[in-house]
Amino acid sequence: MSNENKMLTVLVVVLVFAMVSYIAFIHPPLGIALGVGVAVATMVWLVLRDK
Repeated sequence: MSNENKMLTVLVVVLVFAMVSYIAFIHPPLGIALGVGVAVATMVWLVLRDK
């Protein structure tokens, strides 16, 4: 993976984390649901990336 791809990946992760955290502070049940959804999507992406 090139440095540009790594930087883009880190940027996306930080932005998603920030958005989910912000929503969790405003509306906790929705923030928890989004956090779980992001975690599941990340796990699926990691599993499918290796194949």
